[in-house]
Amino acid sequence: MSYCYNPTCKKPQNPDQNKFCQSCGAKLILREHYRLLKPIGIGTFSRTFLAVDEDIPSKSISVIKQFLPIATAGKNAAQNINEIEKASISFHREALQLDKLGKHPQIPSLLAYFFVSSYKYLVQEYIEGKNLAQELKEQGTFDEQKIRKFLIEILPVLQFIHKNQVIHRDIKPENIIRRGADQTRYDWGENLCLVGFGSAKAISTNLTVKTDTIIGSPEYTAPEQLMGKPVFASDIYSLGIVCIQLMTQLNPFDLRQAEEWLWQQYLSRPVSTSLSNIINKMLQVSLSQRYHSIEEVLKDLMQTVGSSWTRLESWESHGHKVRTVAFGIDGQTVVSGGEDNSIKVWTLGAGSEPQTLGGWMFSHSGWVQAIAFSPDGQTLVSGSNDGTLKVWNLGTGKLVRTLGSWFGQDWGAVQAIAISKDGQILASGHSDKTVKVWYLGNGKMRGFLQGHTAWVESVAMSPDGKILASGSGDQMIKLWDVETGKLLLTLTGHSDVVRCLAIAPDGQILASGSSDNTVRLWQLGTGDILGALQHPDSVNSVAIAPDGLILATGCRDGKLYLWNPYTMEKMGILSQEAAVNAVTFSVDGQMLAAGCGDGSLDVWRRAS
Repeated sequence: MSYCYNPTCKKPQNPDQNKFCQSCGAKLILREHYRLLKPIGIGTFSRTFLAVDEDIPSKSISVIKQFLPIATAGKNAAQNINEIEKASISFHREALQLDKLGKHPQIPSLLAYFFVSSYKYLVQEYIEGKNLAQELKEQGTFDEQKIRKFLIEILPVLQFIHKNQVIHRDIKPENIIRRGADQTRYDWGENLCLVGFGSAKAISTNLTVKTDTIIGSPEYTAPEQLMGKPVFASDIYSLGIVCIQLMTQLNPFDLRQAEEWLWQQYLSRPVSTSLSNIINKMLQVSLSQRYHSIEEVLKDLMQTVGSSWTRLESWESHGHKVRTVAFGIDGQTVVSGGEDNSIKVWTLGAGSEPQTLGGWMFSHSGWVQAIAFSPDGQTLVSGSNDGTLKVWNLGTGKLVRTLGSWFGQDWGAVQAIAISKDGQILASGHSDKTVKVWYLGNGKMRGFLQGHTAWVESVAMSPDGKILASGSGDQMIKLWDVETGKLLLTLTGHSDVVRCLAIAPDGQILASGSSDNTVRLWQLGTGDILGALQHPDSVNSVAIAPDGLILATGCRDGKLYLWNPYTMEKMGILSQEAAVNAVTFSVDGQMLAAGCGDGSLDVWRRAS
């Protein structure tokens, strides 16, 4: 269906093949490019349409906003002219702001701005997805973890806007869109996009104080903005209101009494004191008591994410170096493998000796280098430098099958393993320079991935199971298509062995640790380097928390380093007694286990 852009057309809907409107005769292809599909919004002085660009092969979808200088009825002429002028300025301002800010991946790009038949048009990138008002209605209230994730994703966008001397002035759930999975771009936390720049204001370098026109949605607007004097902190205030609405599902007007916000009493589940303090400071009526900058909010938020870890339990596990650790899905089971060739199963708080899998008859005959759980937690896979993989039933403790070389072929040590999120595919990295891909259910091999020129030290699988990453002694990382076995990208930059890999839960970021004392962060989709985290010694292990907010690195200097993966700032250090060879998070992200070179296994708990 084609839609006529003539605002006076009586029957604007037309068949797709029409070049001209069958009702009013207007051309249906706007500026020889855009065919309007349907209206998706209407305001006092504008209409918004979904459109397709007929001039390019991809026929990409965009959003077109049409400015209509038609005054509302029932007002005198002077008022009408004044309102039209303000609306025209606002429309032009929106185009200017999108042109300036739209290069950020979480802000829609300006594609065109033009006049046709005396009407102004603004064409912008189409963000497919649902806004947070829709998400709140469909999925219900946000818990603390989801609110923290929301803030971590949206605060850097506001930080970017403010650094460009722009105040948004209309922060509300309707102006925050969660991009659909197929549109997600390449950086972390880029699922949330900020729109609605018609109210945005650029800050002038002129020091003359001037009162602005009051603009924005009243229930989200800061007191100083209501008086026509918005500042950067006004956006922080509005964002705080969005947070309490997302947590309570109540209209902001119902959460305020006089100048006090009463929101905690409406929570279905209490939040931590640290998060409560942050939000209350965002909501302070007095500017002197409110956060002045996004940087201040981020600093407090990330400090509460990364601090207050306490050692929960410590075991002398193997008597030899611990090489690998994994948490069970119940959060109470920890499994470790070491240089004594054994696999031990520990229960938190039990105070008893661990279970050892296999006994002398079925255990590995070499170091246990890698272990991983299936998603249902019932199956455990171990890899050893004896060249075999063993599949165990954790419930019974019995060996299900052994996978390894056949026909006299030596595949060498198993250095690393990874299991897909659906539990179907098992990948193993070997010292014969290859990655083996298996069907976990029946133990049959699916194929070999060849391309490294040295042993494969580390592997990781993307959450959707489509991409496999492998790190090698050749100092390279290779990204493979799991379905076809095709090599997608080769990443270079490390100057020593790539010892460990981890992929963020959203599938966007790859972290690689190396003996060159660095962790490098990459965009998984493009292979672009995002940055490097420097360490005092070799990095032996990396892990990313399930909420994506913490990157943990285990180092040969005997320390666990906690990083903010968004700002790449160090958030904390946990000290061990020996080199940290393995690190992993529990499923809920509240615990962290570390296996060390002195045979010890420690579990840390994060304070709420």
